[in-house]
Amino acid sequence: MTTLNFKINEKNYSVDCGIGQENQILSIVKMIDEKATSLAKMFGEVDSETLLLMVCILVFGDFQKAKTKLSTLEQEVKTLSQDKIEIEKINNFIIELTRKIKTLSSSIENEISSKM
Repeated sequence: MTTLNFKINEKNYSVDCGIGQENQILSIVKMIDEKATSLAKMFGEVDSETLLLMVCILVFGDFQKAKTKLSTLEQEVKTLSQDKIEIEKINNFIIELTRKIKTLSSSIENEISSKM
């Protein structure tokens, strides 16, 4: 277990985390600090609890938007996959039709040649 010390909006905090998680947590803390600092500048003097609650609301809002966008992108990928299957069916149909036309064409040529 590792203890991380950091600041959010100039206030000291510390948390325990698993070994190897330090960089991920510090990266998240940096984003939280940026949001908290930005909000504190916008709203002036706000107690830490309210400020962190506002950060949570904003971060969760961003999370919901990302989740919705991911869902939309997953649906688009599914649609594209279905379109690809349809295109493959059409290609196979064209290949088979071309083969039949060639066979028919050869048959007609042979019939014409045999009559001459």
